[in-house]
Amino acid sequence: MKVEVDSLNKSGKGWKIRIKTILTDEEFSHIKIDDLQDIEDFQVDITAPVIYFNTFLSIAEPWEDEPLEELIKAVKLEVKHRLNVFLKMN
Repeated sequence: MKVEVDSLNKSGKGWKIRIKTILTDEEFSHIKIDDLQDIEDFQVDITAPVIYFNTFLSIAEPWEDEPLEELIKAVKLEVKHRLNVFLKMN
């Protein structure tokens, strides 16, 4: 599984972040697509074997004092963790 930032755009009072994940064919075969659509805090777009996770980080949230780089790392780790959970479920 490869997880990388696909785009990062300033938007109003926050940042739109798009994380791109590339799964192997084997990994992708274990993912239940319907379950991915219900992931909280993310809008998910799927083009097998690539899955995009879109989210918005508001600067009004308590973590606003964290450097953007740290927030991005946290989002990437969360995406990777969630995908690993889905992979282990099947």
